[in-house]
Amino acid sequence: MLPDRITAQIATVPEAGCWVWLGELNRNGYGRISFGGKKRMVHRLVYILLVKAIPDALVLDHNCRVRCCCNPAHLEPVTHQENTLRGEAVLFR
Repeated sequence: MLPDRITAQIATVPEAGCWVWLGELNRNGYGRISFGGKKRMVHRLVYILLVKAIPDALVLDHNCRVRCCCNPAHLEPVTHQENTLRGEAVLFR
């Protein structure tokens, strides 16, 4: 279960299934929030709270390609290299 202060800043997009973060975004378009005394990436925080911890060697790939999406069903733990390759594949479609 997510804290109310997080769910209050999420809008769902039924057609895509994305959970769009309406709060602060960093310069790259990823959601950020202060939680536990420090700034955190919203998609990582939501994934940890609803699914499980993210292994240190992995990052979360947005399968929907929407950076401000924090729907854990759209996030997949992958290596940094895999995440980069997937992002480049989208650029060259």
